[in-house]
Amino acid sequence: MPPAISRRAFAEQLALAAAAPFVALDLPAGTAPRPSPPQGAQDAEPSPLAKTLAEAVRLRYGDRLSDDDLRAITQAIHSRLQNVDQLYKVALTNADEPAFVFAAYRGTER
Repeated sequence: MPPAISRRAFAEQLALAAAAPFVALDLPAGTAPRPSPPQGAQDAEPSPLAKTLAEAVRLRYGDRLSDDDLRAITQAIHSRLQNVDQLYKVALTNADEPAFVFAAYRGTER
């Protein structure tokens, strides 16, 4: 019989499993050449969250991924999490407008 799991641990595992397909959407195809990540991203140790999300991907798709694939996935997750942190640092007010304004095209006559 497997050991008992707490509700919190179950919820964490469920959240990781739910997030795994969204993380894997932007991965290149298996035979496509992989772009090399920036120098700073290669040297940095992935965050614990990136490692945990990569572990969720490994649990879900581990039979189809090599060790190099998992390293690339972990680095991709880490770089995306860094980008998210940078986005959170940008202060927006309620009055800030988007970079574009949508206007429906109604033909040449108005």
